[in-house]
Amino acid sequence: MPLTFRSNTAIHYCEDQEMSSAQAGKSTTVTIRFLDDEIMEGRVAQINLEQPNLTVDLADESSNNESALVPLPSVKRITLAAAAPTAAEKNREGRKVAIRFVDGEVVKGYLDGELRHASHGVTMRLMTVDKDRIESLAIPYTALKALFYLKSWDTRPPEYDGIEDRHLGTRLSSPLVDLVSDMSQLDKLRKKGSISESEFQRKRRKILDNI
Repeated sequence: MPLTFRSNTAIHYCEDQEMSSAQAGKSTTVTIRFLDDEIMEGRVAQINLEQPNLTVDLADESSNNESALVPLPSVKRITLAAAAPTAAEKNREGRKVAIRFVDGEVVKGYLDGELRHASHGVTMRLMTVDKDRIESLAIPYTALKALFYLKSWDTRPPEYDGIEDRHLGTRLSSPLVDLVSDMSQLDKLRKKGSISESEFQRKRRKILDNI
């Protein structure tokens, strides 16, 4: 089944390679960030923000979990695809935006194209401020506080997220083995390209601060 976002104006939100894979009947790997800052990676046959939940097949052989039913209100954002932008994408005049989530995190970048709305969320393509990464994102409305259109970038560092990392902040009393496990998981996600270098460094610093 194709990776599709259906609304009153039915749209296909896939890049050429994703579309070819979907037409071949293959599922798509996505990275889900929850509101408690847990990260899950899995495969989905379809993302449909007209529905209140999604089913994810989990490929982690070390886990006893085979699949998961994920309610969209528990999700902060879903990364559908991520890659280095092309020269043409870098040269496009995308609008500067700041996405503020309900937990206080702020993500900034250049909006590539238009926002696409569905009953339970919005999808977009967002290029980083440094123009070194472009992502296709799905964001449930329940996670979104506001999306601001900016005149210019402010002087705060790009990893600024408004508040202390909620997930890691609650792990202050966790055993050392849990923190080491967090670090290993982050490194794995970075090597696979599921999280950006700046996000890896931000979370890594907070893990080290807790050791």
